[in-house]
Amino acid sequence: MRAVRNALTVVGVVTIVAGLTVTAAPAQAATAGVGTSCAPGTLSVQALASGCTTTSGTVVTPDGRTFAIPAPGESVMASSSSAPGARELPDVVVANNGSAGVAVRVDEEWSGSAPAVEQERAEHSAPATSGAAASAASSAAAAAPAATTAASTKCTSAAWEPTGYRWASTVKWYYNESGQKSTYAKKALRKGANAWTGTISACDRTVTSTASNTYLRLATQKPNLTDQGGCSRNNGYNVMGWGKLPSGVLGVTCVWFDGNGTAREADQRYATGFRWSSTETCSGSRFDTQVVATHEWGHLYGLDHVQTGTGQVMEPSGGYCQLSSRTLGRGDMTGIDSLY
Repeated sequence: MRAVRNALTVVGVVTIVAGLTVTAAPAQAATAGVGTSCAPGTLSVQALASGCTTTSGTVVTPDGRTFAIPAPGESVMASSSSAPGARELPDVVVANNGSAGVAVRVDEEWSGSAPAVEQERAEHSAPATSGAAASAASSAAAAAPAATTAASTKCTSAAWEPTGYRWASTVKWYYNESGQKSTYAKKALRKGANAWTGTISACDRTVTSTASNTYLRLATQKPNLTDQGGCSRNNGYNVMGWGKLPSGVLGVTCVWFDGNGTAREADQRYATGFRWSSTETCSGSRFDTQVVATHEWGHLYGLDHVQTGTGQVMEPSGGYCQLSSRTLGRGDMTGIDSLY
């Protein structure tokens, strides 16, 4: 994958079903070509496949999410966390490869402009060298032991997966408290962000992570995400907040990054459709804000999902009051240490 840019770029609207199926305008395919400009507005599969270039537009995935197309040479990725038993939102990457066109990835399947898709596949299959790329090799080498329970594997599984981007600077972020579902949500989000930074001790080991963040202040600006969990146009600010999300989805993180895998901007939205807790204790059918924030900040820093049963923070879903996931597992620590 390619990295995001720190000024929340525009994401186009693409609908992807088992590959990519987007909204109308079939005539575009006949007139557009590699290097030519795409027609403005919503792009069709045919238009993307033609290899036309664009700096704006929208793409809609089959599950109804819309994405704004990033600037040429940039990408945006949406990652999420879900409630147990809920349908998991697939990761989506929209990559604008300039003259090669636009490629869209849903989970591991690429669609769109053939030259752009070929370029993305070549980048992702290239031998790991350093930075985010090296993390892939580290992840493969650190296979998790046979899973039994989360408790027994948290400190034995070394499973982790890279997204393909990382931050080269401190993440300076804002918080929009409008609609927040827990009294001390801002404090919980700050704890979740800091779980990945500095000296981290857990599972009888210690690592030092250079990942860093600075909370700036409250803001009225909303995170640049849609109600369906897609990424809208970025604007240069990292904003965390609350809002509507698809059924069963707890939180979504959008990260914009450049062609070198350097993250430039990120926004997060936490779902208002659940009961939340942000105190030291948690009870009942509530989700712990700090736990979900820790997971979402893992995505923000460059970690992707790992297999369920490994006991790591970066498993795709978490249960009610799962306070053990406020702290990192062995694989989480391996991942953040490898990236930073």
